[in-house]
Amino acid sequence: REERDQGAQECPSRCPDNSAFKQQKLPAWKPKLAAPTVLSSFFTIGLFCLLMGICLILYARSVKEIQINYSDICLNCSKLRENSSNWDKECNCTVHFTLQENMLVGLMGLSTLH
Repeated sequence: REERDQGAQECPSRCPDNSAFKQQKLPAWKPKLAAPTVLSSFFTIGLFCLLMGICLILYARSVKEIQINYSDICLNCSKLRENSSNWDKECNCTVHFTLQENMLVGLMGLSTLH
């Protein structure tokens, strides 16, 4: 009987230490939620998000977009591509345009679909 008691007290070599950390029994912090604290943080975060949204809308409205229709200029390329047997033939189309105002930021990450 003593052998069984002694075997029950021994732990296998892969058994973790009997500490609160390794046994996942650490005390947890629980916030004290009171109505004034919750409401003030809710309205503060809401006001911050509202101000960020207004800034983004104002910035987006200041962007100017230009549209250049090049359908008629590159008509020979579109006619060439109507026939699927011309898939390997090269067709270049160049469109020249000038901007009415100076462009302040250069184009970055511009990619073409080839």
